[in-house]
Amino acid sequence: MRERGGKLALIDDIVAIESFIKAQFPDATTTKQTVPTAPTHNSFVIRFLNDDRETETRYHFRIDREYQIVYFASKAEQVLPKMDALARAFYEADVIGRVRVESFAFSQPAKTESGMYVSIGILETSAREARTQTQYPKMNKVTVNQR
Repeated sequence: MRERGGKLALIDDIVAIESFIKAQFPDATTTKQTVPTAPTHNSFVIRFLNDDRETETRYHFRIDREYQIVYFASKAEQVLPKMDALARAFYEADVIGRVRVESFAFSQPAKTESGMYVSIGILETSAREARTQTQYPKMNKVTVNQR
């Protein structure tokens, strides 16, 4: 995983989610962040939506992130089984990369202008990250005088 200064980068989360989806559905295509103007059958789009951080202790904070998982298929009846299987996989995995799955919910299929059917899911994740602590010089030698 790529880290910036010892901290988990957002792109690592997106890549981990994409890899997870590819492992579940190897025949599907995936795209990150931008929804194609002409989506294809059996394709997922993974999009970052929101980042919220909260202090939990003096030593770490929690990062809550939301991702949009969009699935396209040529028939409405193909959409729900795929999204249902993805939801089950998310909950059974519990952790993807370094983030914990908090929840996943998805919409009913809707027909797009291009004639494809789409379902939009929201994946909520959380991770805890340590704060950078002040580094002090190490003691080289300790002498104890006894009387």
